[in-house]
Amino acid sequence: MISRRNFLKLAGLSSAALAAGYTTGKLTGNSKSVHFVVHGFIPADETIIEKIVTSFKQRIKSDSDPIVLADNKVGEIITRFHNQSANKSFERKGKIIYRLKQLSKTIDSDIILSDDSNSVYSIDDLNISFFNIRRNIKGRKAEYLFTAEYKEEDLITSIFKSNKKEIVIENEKGFVDRIPLDRNYKNILIEGLQGKTGLKIENGFAQVHTSTCKNGICKHSIAGEVGNIIACAPNKVLIKVI
Repeated sequence: MISRRNFLKLAGLSSAALAAGYTTGKLTGNSKSVHFVVHGFIPADETIIEKIVTSFKQRIKSDSDPIVLADNKVGEIITRFHNQSANKSFERKGKIIYRLKQLSKTIDSDIILSDDSNSVYSIDDLNISFFNIRRNIKGRKAEYLFTAEYKEEDLITSIFKSNKKEIVIENEKGFVDRIPLDRNYKNILIEGLQGKTGLKIENGFAQVHTSTCKNGICKHSIAGEVGNIIACAPNKVLIKVI
């Protein structure tokens, strides 16, 4: 399977977790903002998607109508699985977002959970459903990056939250730069393990224009919305919108 260090870079998790090690995560109560995410590089398998969606909803305990960012066919499948796992006892009313993006190159499958308090859940802390999902995809090639995200903000957080989007850049050494997405830059050079990654920001969107790795997966992604990720695992470069 893909190394968990590289997976963290690909999935957009905090570099602090790499220094501190994997920590125990908890979905907390309503007294503060809640953010829970399932990141998965997964095979093109409807059963796997169904299991992730069902396990995700059981953890967040919310039946909010989701935002599904995927092509029509797969988006309909995700929505169907979301509705099938409805539970009248769920009371949380946060925002649910599903994202599914086809990879241009296959990599090893894996799954990791994170939340607003802890960057990464320890493998030992995965509940039985997520543990079984990870076991079932072990050794299989991934065709998709699938993310299930839940956000719930308290009143204070929602009042003071800025609507201004920014690009955060990280490399193998950690934080590199933080750049407003509403400014235009033709050539931002990011030092990486194999060389320099070239990034441009134009009209509210970020895109890699130069890559030193042979696969060039990162050049096929455009980031403009909060949660969007561009990653180059060989060069250890991560770009994300916050």
